[in-house]
Formats: sequence, structure tokens, C-alpha cells
Amino acid sequence: MVRLLNNFTRVCKTTEEGEEICSCDYRVNLYDCPHSEFYVLMGKILIALCTLATIMSGAFLFYLIKIKKQPFFLNNSRGRGWLRPRPLHSYHLIVFTYMFFEGLHLILLINESYPNIIAAEIGNVMINVCTGAISILYPISIVYSTPNIRNDYEQSNIRNFSNELNPRMVDAIGIILFLQPIISWLPLASLTGHYAELNDIEMANTLFMAHYLAYVFWEIMYIMVLAYFWFRLMSVIKNHLMVLEQHDSNKKQVRGIKRGTKNLTIPVMAIFFGLLLQSIIYVIMSFTYRNKSIYYFVYNVSYYWMEFVSFPLLGIGIESALIYNTFMNLRKPTHSTGLFSSSSTHSKSNIVNSLNSNVMDDHTASKFSVIASPTVIHCSETIEIQISK
Repeated sequence: MVRLLNNFTRVCKTTEEGEEICSCDYRVNLYDCPHSEFYVLMGKILIALCTLATIMSGAFLFYLIKIKKQPFFLNNSRGRGWLRPRPLHSYHLIVFTYMFFEGLHLILLINESYPNIIAAEIGNVMINVCTGAISILYPISIVYSTPNIRNDYEQSNIRNFSNELNPRMVDAIGIILFLQPIISWLPLASLTGHYAELNDIEMANTLFMAHYLAYVFWEIMYIMVLAYFWFRLMSVIKNHLMVLEQHDSNKKQVRGIKRGTKNLTIPVMAIFFGLLLQSIIYVIMSFTYRNKSIYYFVYNVSYYWMEFVSFPLLGIGIESALIYNTFMNLRKPTHSTGLFSSSSTHSKSNIVNSLNSNVMDDHTASKFSVIASPTVIHCSETIEIQISK
């Protein structure tokens, strides 16, 4: 075990009364500070939570891919680019990655297993590097979630924004946001640890500030991309619901789509508001943490909560909600509740008539309903089509 103690990991100052006040940089050191017991206890609790969330998200991925037979990537088509993941699969992978690396980092911190400050800084930043790189799959999955509606119903009034966006542009955005954490966060964290090892505290603090501002820059870009793609998808779903309601479609279909939309909204809102709040905290933290707020336990607890506590709690909460919805839907009788249900002749004929009399036989309608459902709202267990062979 190596105790990482120097003027960077354990910051001290002398007050006007001559009293020395010391505080740990909880990111890379938990010991020899007034509140070490608190950080160690919280770390052990978080390890348990991260382990639970890792198991839940991993089990959900296994359920979707192996049991539900839903591949991680959508089928290749003309309207899709190279990156074409499914929304729910992407979300569970994000949760799995974040929880795994945070739990690993906390285990190494508590057991003092990092050989030096550089390794500790890398271990800390890897939580965000890996999660940030993978998380770009989620907004891209929203872009490609409705390509087949337009392909099968070209005369429909439903606009398909995935065909309006250049797949190469979408892939380029994804690759840029994927690479930025790797080429900026990782080197900045490594250099921070390097200068901390050399005891060049001023340079280490400067690099720390640049490191967290790089976080903020990426998070703002990600939030903008996610919000844009999300609102475009919601407009497609809203227009489609209007078509169904205008033609007196099966009310179960409409309710199923609305439930599925809500099921997809939960992860989107969690990511959006979580990153928005985190970016605000990181701006404050980048300018004040190393030279001012680190000496105040209340501020440190707030930062610690945002960096290590909030996302495990949020991840477990949403995973639990999705698991609950899944089991509740499994208990219901199976019936077609897709965007275009092959089991409702009245609903199907109304929709077909509204689409300039595009004729489909039962087999074609059933086949399309299977395609449309998982590609429009993949995380909706209530919208999935189950066709008996």
C-alpha cells in the first residue's frame, strides 16, 4: 500500500490565529485528514451501490441481447450511418461503464493501491473518459430510431428526421465527441498528476482547472446534441400520434406509444439535467476548489456528492424503474401494440387509407410492425410487437 501524501493530495494552510487547517483532495487521497473516516465510509457504501448498479445494468443488457434477441446495433440501412446503436442498450452500457470504473477507483483509493499520484489521477479520470466516450451512442441512437417508417410509408405525413440528417455528419459528431475525452481529459489528468509528483503545485492546479473546464466544454456540446436530437424525435412521435388519433386507431396502441415515450424520456431527462448540473458545479470547482473551497468541509461534501454519489443513486433509481416496467409488462397479456398493429384490421385500414391507399397484406403489416416498434422507441417494453409464429 502506498499513501499518496504531498502538498497536492493533502492541502494545508495556516490561519491568522496560527492554526493549521488541512484537507484531502478526495479524488486521489482519503487519508491523514480531519474527515478521512467520512470519505472511507462513503466510499465503501458507494462501492456496494456501484456493484449493484453494475449487476443491474449488465443483467438488463444480457436480457435484451440474449433473451429478447435484440442486437446492440440496429440493422444497416441507407438512412443510417456507421454508428447505429439502440437507445435502451446504449443507456444500460453507459450505466454499466460508469458504475464499474467508479467502483474500481474507490476500491483502489480505499486500499491505497495506486502506486503514485499520476495513476490516481488517471484512475479518477477514467470514470468520465470511458463513460463520456460511450455515452455519445445514446443521442445517435435517438437519431436512427425512426428510419423505417419513412422507408415503408413514403407518402405518410410523418416526418422522418433521420433521413433529413446526413448520416456522415451524425457519425462525425459522434466520433468527435467520442475522441475528445480521450485526447483532452486523459492527457490533462496525467499531466496534473505528473506535476503534482514533482511538487509543482501551481502548475498542477492550473492543469486541474484546464481539466475540469474541458469537462464542461464537452458536457455543453453533449447536452446540445442530445436536446436537438431528442426534440426532433419527439416531434416525429407527436405527429404520428396525431395521425393515429385522427383515424380512430386502437386506443391501446396510442396508450402503448405514450407509455413507451415516457419510458424513453426518463433516461434522457436524467442524463440532460445530471450533466447540466454537473457542468455548473465543475465551473465553480475548476476556479475555487484547489485554492479556496477545499478547506471547507461543506463545499467538499457538495463536490463529492456531485462527482461520486449522485450518478450511482440516479443510475440505480432509473434501472429499478425500467426493471419494474419490464416485469409489469411481462405480466400483461401479449398483444400487438406497435405503431402499426397487424392485429387491428380497423386501425390498419384507416392508416393505410390515410397513406394514399398504400396496400399491405397481413404478412407485410406484421413484418413492418416488428421493424417499426423497436426502431421507434426501443426502450419501450409496452410497444414491442410479439407475433406468434
